[in-house]
Amino acid sequence: MRETCPARSKMEKAWGRSAALGLLLLLLPAGCATPSPRARVLEEFQPGSLTNLAAYRTDTNLEIRIPFPGKDALAHASWPRVESAAPDYQRLFAVLTFDKEERAARKSTITKTNRLPIRTAQEWRQLVQNIFAGLAPTQPEHGVLFLIQNQEIIVFRDQAGKLGVAPLQRKPPELVVDRTFEDADFSRAALRLLEESMANLDPNQRQFLFVTGGDPAFVFIDLKQRLVVFLSYPGDPESQELPGVFAVRALNSLLVRSLILTAIKNPVTLVARGLWHLGTSGAAAISPGPENPGGPPAPLAGGAGMDLPAWEQELDGLVSARRYPGRVDFFIDGEQFFPAFLQSVEGAARSVDAQVFIFDNDDYAVKVADVLKARSSSVKVRVLMDDMGSLFGGGARPSPAAPGFQRPAAMENYLTADSKVRVRASANPWLTLDHRKCFIIDGRQAYVGGMNIGREYRYDWHDLMAGLTGPVVGRLEKDYQQAWAHAGPLGDFAYAWVSLFQHPAARKDALVNGIEVRPLRTATGKVEIYRAQLEAIHRARSYIYIENAYFDDDNIVGALIQARRRGVDVRVILAAQNDSGIMQTSGQIIGNELLENGARVYVYPGMTHVKAAIYDGWACLGSANFTKMSLYVGQELDIAFSDPATVQRLRQELFEADFQRARELTAPVPMDWTDSFVKYFADQL
Repeated sequence: MRETCPARSKMEKAWGRSAALGLLLLLLPAGCATPSPRARVLEEFQPGSLTNLAAYRTDTNLEIRIPFPGKDALAHASWPRVESAAPDYQRLFAVLTFDKEERAARKSTITKTNRLPIRTAQEWRQLVQNIFAGLAPTQPEHGVLFLIQNQEIIVFRDQAGKLGVAPLQRKPPELVVDRTFEDADFSRAALRLLEESMANLDPNQRQFLFVTGGDPAFVFIDLKQRLVVFLSYPGDPESQELPGVFAVRALNSLLVRSLILTAIKNPVTLVARGLWHLGTSGAAAISPGPENPGGPPAPLAGGAGMDLPAWEQELDGLVSARRYPGRVDFFIDGEQFFPAFLQSVEGAARSVDAQVFIFDNDDYAVKVADVLKARSSSVKVRVLMDDMGSLFGGGARPSPAAPGFQRPAAMENYLTADSKVRVRASANPWLTLDHRKCFIIDGRQAYVGGMNIGREYRYDWHDLMAGLTGPVVGRLEKDYQQAWAHAGPLGDFAYAWVSLFQHPAARKDALVNGIEVRPLRTATGKVEIYRAQLEAIHRARSYIYIENAYFDDDNIVGALIQARRRGVDVRVILAAQNDSGIMQTSGQIIGNELLENGARVYVYPGMTHVKAAIYDGWACLGSANFTKMSLYVGQELDIAFSDPATVQRLRQELFEADFQRARELTAPVPMDWTDSFVKYFADQL
């Protein structure tokens, strides 16, 4: 379910009863009632006000008789058979249909003995309130965090001990969070309270059907089977993307926008990227791959690493990127990043600039979009997304969502509808991508790293973002202004104007505990991320830690093998379940090569989307993968730094923690001869 609650400028100390109930319902799939598109037959149906519903249940089938003027309607739902008397409640989802069924089939269900007791929406709200009141702490100014059904809600007691509710990004600063409940934790903790509350309704009944007044419209509970079924109405077919529309949009992105329109407004870019892409593709095609020197690797050298001050000075000449003062904080996984980001958006005073490779169209991406739309009424909000990345990211691999959620066909249109959000999409001439992820708030705070906007980044994948403050944000703001101009109607001409004549205002904010931060780029003719990291591998004397899911560059692999040969402790973390089958195979081949040459290879459970490395105390992290597209061709943004305290935090919070979570390989992964063809294809990506 997608739920959007209105943005507020300030957090109230205590919420009224009606507001509290509305937000409490956010925590369950049948929560906070925002009508979703429905079939036309339901337009005059008001489920929360019904008093003469009738419902019948047999096994895995449910029939609901819904009153309509002149003639009643029959809604049908069914669900898979479940294990009887399961140890935990089993939650299922079903969609009500109004299809005509055989009279005999309905007659066997609609009998007096199969009739269910119907409970009202008010009783449902009271039930939910009882559950959450029972889970909330009793101590004033303490609360619990619920991460349930795509919602992040704090349930707490205020100074007077009254129950209060708030979205996580609006948590009162004085509040102490005692515990976090996820889906499984919540189910176990709520089970006892649920059964007690249901018994109070009617101790002789073991089955109930609740009208919720929202979406899902009904909740069926069977205490004996320990089963909860959330029942939603079908979506409006007119709101769904028609077959073939996605193909037309893809053709428009790849041909019209990326080539024809680019030739008009970005002629220099079209030629330059084409030539650069051709040159790098040719080089990758003839690359012999890493050499295996054979023989046992040298013992680990240990001891001091490279001279970091000397290394930073050498980098000043090796790449054009300079160093800027700044402060760096780390946000590991969506659980840390997105609440902080949304809180920054809520607190913005002047502007919010977002740049992503993928702005998905799933339920969590829509939630973020709604926050941006709400803020656009008072601050300037701009969103820059990669055209092909967002199109295929949302259209090709849809993630699960709660029943009743309707995916926007195009996030560009959704963001701008009924709002002042400005959106531009970066074109993809010659299939080049803008893979950067950068969020800038008021020109004073920034987030960079690997996370796009979507459900998997919030809930499913392991990932990393860095929060930045200080003068380094001005450099990122300049890059954003250039990218925004380049994606606009004047293209190359606007880009040149911004580059030559527009400069962000100098920031004079006091910087506490600042360090030197160096933004690194990959762009047409600019391979700073590749050159810096390859040279760092050559210079490393003590250790190299790398975590990256997309690992395919032969030069990097060869340099890592040579580093291990001279006694460097080389450790690489790969994903156990890569979202790309090609990169999964390529990563396994490279993992085998590194393992056979003495490196330590770890497999992180599930999907890690982290792109980070430490070379003897010099750290580099951001959006870039270890692939040809990221290191040579596309648009990427990393940051690098060598401050000992900051690097040590990254080492402890990310790498040492992930070494513990991951499984270390002790033998090569079995491969067959066909995998070498997959690896060759991956080399071109």
